[in-house]
Amino acid sequence: MSSNRIIPDFTEDLVSLMVQMMLTIARFPRAPFALIPLSKKRERYLGADVKIESLAPLYIQFKRSFAYPDSSKAKYLADRKKLGLENSPQVLYFELRNKRTGHSDYQHNILAKLRERLQKRGVGNAVYVAPLFLSRTAYLLSVHYSSLVRWIFWHLFGVDPFPTTSMNVVGPSGSIRFHNIPLLREHIAIPPQGRVSSHKHRYSYLESGGQVCFHSPEQVEGAYTLGQSLYNWMGFREGVPSAKLVDYERSLDLLAELRGEIPTEALRNDKLSIWERWVEFGEQLREEHEIEQYVLVKYSHT
Repeated sequence: MSSNRIIPDFTEDLVSLMVQMMLTIARFPRAPFALIPLSKKRERYLGADVKIESLAPLYIQFKRSFAYPDSSKAKYLADRKKLGLENSPQVLYFELRNKRTGHSDYQHNILAKLRERLQKRGVGNAVYVAPLFLSRTAYLLSVHYSSLVRWIFWHLFGVDPFPTTSMNVVGPSGSIRFHNIPLLREHIAIPPQGRVSSHKHRYSYLESGGQVCFHSPEQVEGAYTLGQSLYNWMGFREGVPSAKLVDYERSLDLLAELRGEIPTEALRNDKLSIWERWVEFGEQLREEHEIEQYVLVKYSHT
C-alpha cells in the first residue's frame, strides 16, 4: 500500500513554524490581547512592564499530510466510500503517533483529555493542525497565482484585486479576521475524537478541508480550516476577542486540572511564578508529547 503514497517535502516542525509566524505576527490592534506560543522557557513575547489579567490556553498537535491517489486500494479510501464521502482527485490524511517507550498513554488521548477538560470549563481548545498541501513549492505557487489572477481582473475590469470585504484581515473595529489569512486557510484544525487503545487510526480529508473522516471509520464534525477555527473560538465584538478567559491569579486552578489529566513531571520548583508554571507545563507537553501550548492573554501595561 505504501508504493504509491505521496509524501510531503517538509517536516512537522516546519508546519509548526509557519503557523506560529502567522499567529504571533498579528496583534489585536485596538485591544490589549495577544495569542502567543508558550512551550519554551526562552520564549518571551510580552514586555517586562506587562501585567497579565486573564488567559485561555490553546493546544495544537501539528501533523504532516500524506496522500494516496484516488485510484489506490488504500483501506482508508474504501472506508470513505462506505460512508459516501468523496475521494477525488485525492484524499489527504495523517496517522496517529505510537506511544514512546516509557509513556503510559497515547498522544491522541492526551490531546483529547486536554480538550475535554477545556470544553467542560468553556475555556480554550485542543486540536490537530495539518496543512492542506503536500509541497512547499505548490503552496507558494498557489498563493502567487491566486494573486496574479486577481491583478488580471483589475487590469481588465478595474476591479480591486484585494477587496476589503473578503481579504482585509483587520476589520474596521480592529478585529482580526483569521479566516482571511491565506496560510491559515491552507491548514485544517480537527478536534481529537474520543479515546483510542491503539495508534493504528488516521484522519482523512479532502484538499479543500472538507469531509473529514476518522478511521474507525466515522465522519467528523467540527473540523474547519485553522483560520475559521480560530475565528470561531475567539469571536470578536468591537475588536475585542469574546472567547472566555480565566482570571490570571486563579488560572492555577485550571492548570492543576490540566496537569492532573496528563502524565507529566511534578513541578521542578514550587516557588515558580504563575507564568513560569504555565511555561513549564507547556515545555513538558512539548518535550514529552510534542503538543504545542499557545495562550490567548489579556494584558495591561504597568
